[in-house]
Amino acid sequence: MMGTMDPRDQALLATCPVIAAPRFGTLPDMGNGQRIIVARNGWFVQTRLDWLDSIVALGQGLPPMRLPYGEVAEHLRFSFGVLPIRLVEAFVAASREHLPNEAAGVLIYSRRTGHLRLAMCEPEQTSPVHIRYRRPVMADDETVAVDLHTHGRAPAFWSGEDDRDDQGIKVAGVFGLLDRPRPSARFRLVINGLYQPLDRHPWREPQGEWPEQGVAAQSSEGWMRRVLWRWREGHLPG
Repeated sequence: MMGTMDPRDQALLATCPVIAAPRFGTLPDMGNGQRIIVARNGWFVQTRLDWLDSIVALGQGLPPMRLPYGEVAEHLRFSFGVLPIRLVEAFVAASREHLPNEAAGVLIYSRRTGHLRLAMCEPEQTSPVHIRYRRPVMADDETVAVDLHTHGRAPAFWSGEDDRDDQGIKVAGVFGLLDRPRPSARFRLVINGLYQPLDRHPWREPQGEWPEQGVAAQSSEGWMRRVLWRWREGHLPG
């Protein structure tokens, strides 16, 4: 006789279900939340929020065992469309006023309007190499979609402190070289400790200008290099 699953395990599976990718049909719809997909071509995590729908691989390469399921493709979709470059530029301008210290801000998504707004964070303690801050008050239908901070005059890279702070689900961005006409930046998608670089944006450093900083800063091949292609000049609204 098959035993009954422990209620605690039932609660865990309800929070983050595990499903097999259909081989002949399509993935069933899901509401806001997270689930693990076992597919012929690997393991994936799908995340759905008011502003985000993403499927991200949990590892590289094919499983050593040939599974009888369907295949899954990674994707990333923002319900607000592309990240508005004017809001990011406004953040950079506001952050330059805090030089030589670091600064922080957030792009807040409204479920009611479907749009983002910029809000600067109030610093509690700040210096050229560190910032501790409070996030702004948000309405009931609002949530942080993009978390931004700066490294002042230093280059943009993901520090160990950034890795510790970047938890939950969001897009994270760090800007550096704010004392120069053209700052540098790095962006990544954060999925509960999983980091996927978002490499296509107007503030990307020339190849080789700054060394990579740690494992989290390593570039990944494929889909994430293309998700922000419309940030390039000529593909942006005025």
